[in-house]
Amino acid sequence: MRREREKRSSRRDDARRLVQRLAVTGIMLAAGSAYAGNVDTFGIGSRATALGGAYAATADDPFAAYYNPAGLTQIKSATITAGAHLLAPSMQANDLGATAAAGGTAPAGSTLIPPTNVDDRSDVMAVPHLGFAMPINNRLAVGLAAYVPWGLDIKWSSSDPAAYSSSHSWYNRIVLTPTVAYKITDQLSVGAGISLGRSESGDEHYLFAGSPTGPAGQFQNWKIKTQLVDDLNWSYNLGVMYKPFTPLTLGGTYRSRTETNFKGTTEVSGFPVAGSPINQKVNTSVSVDHPQQVQVGVRYQPIKTVSMELDYVWTNWSIIDSYTAHFSAPLVVLGGATSKTYARNWNDTNQIRIGVEWQALEWLALRGGYFYDPSPVPDTTFDLTWPDADKKTYSLGAGFKMGKHLTLDTVVQYTYAEQKRQIGGESVNLNAMTGAAPSQASVNANGQLWGGGLTFTYTF
Repeated sequence: MRREREKRSSRRDDARRLVQRLAVTGIMLAAGSAYAGNVDTFGIGSRATALGGAYAATADDPFAAYYNPAGLTQIKSATITAGAHLLAPSMQANDLGATAAAGGTAPAGSTLIPPTNVDDRSDVMAVPHLGFAMPINNRLAVGLAAYVPWGLDIKWSSSDPAAYSSSHSWYNRIVLTPTVAYKITDQLSVGAGISLGRSESGDEHYLFAGSPTGPAGQFQNWKIKTQLVDDLNWSYNLGVMYKPFTPLTLGGTYRSRTETNFKGTTEVSGFPVAGSPINQKVNTSVSVDHPQQVQVGVRYQPIKTVSMELDYVWTNWSIIDSYTAHFSAPLVVLGGATSKTYARNWNDTNQIRIGVEWQALEWLALRGGYFYDPSPVPDTTFDLTWPDADKKTYSLGAGFKMGKHLTLDTVVQYTYAEQKRQIGGESVNLNAMTGAAPSQASVNANGQLWGGGLTFTYTF
């Protein structure tokens, strides 16, 4: 018994020494990550992702820091986990074009941008995740996790009309979340964590150069690029887990709103003034907060080897009704204005997530998941910076025990738009891609996303 206690103590000491390295490594890994698609979380950790993110009432690994901090009390020994997801988007903007609206110099109904089919040029994204957790005693547990709760990175060809709306847009938040959990009774646990984050945002697009006297939709080397960073922001996660009786677990999580203060630059290149191209670079600031979320789940185990979970997720996207960019000097492409407001009018969303896990063999677990994700973006503010649609996501995965201490979890994920976004002139943002020329822009947008991931977990 004494020797066994000494072994446990030695393992805990080793685990504690890993914490500092984990924090530094987590930030370094996450710093190069981004998601493709609308700003949202496609999954953190391969097991949770394979279960469709229906994890608030499971949350028994270090990523409980995100899914439900209270779940850390289920961890029996020091645990470290690391992995990455690959996401490959494929988006289409078919019949993207614009006709002149009344009130401009071009005849109403005349073609400004001929209808064109375009595909995105987004890169395959590697999204790492890293976590550590350990019990302090029979009641208290702590953890630390690095992950990306929100992210977007989309590219369109600079030689297609899509570039008038956006040729490259990105928005992501990277966090390091220390977490603590306490078991009040054998049935009830609570937990809390603080997410210290860094957020990046930006957009590049080309300026419309068509005119009634020149080629419609002509491209020029007139480009505007904005790069913004919020070096430090914070939010908090709260969780509760209750097990009224053996087969049933209830879990609830609250993720707070994150206030941001982005600062950076806006750069204009090649824009003609008095017949001569000029370049201009000004300081820019803008605030686009990350929304609060509530996730609740019910997990049921009819038999020891099978579990099923149903989760509901509410996201407060309506906080993004608009945002205003402030410039340190008059911007020539805005006629000398020192600010510009972008309409969004996003809507709150309600997701349903389902996950099933079967421990088929002692060394093999099989998993499946599904969730429906309605788009927060209305037709009136749709554009190619945020080309979102109502989506369905299916996932399959497996977990392999590779010896006494090591586990490998895998996942394959497929997301597709439930139906095409059909925009026919009602989007104020898409209409604005022709600049000062009033227009009615139209597009049929569609897309899908394939993802896959591996996560290794070592238990001391």
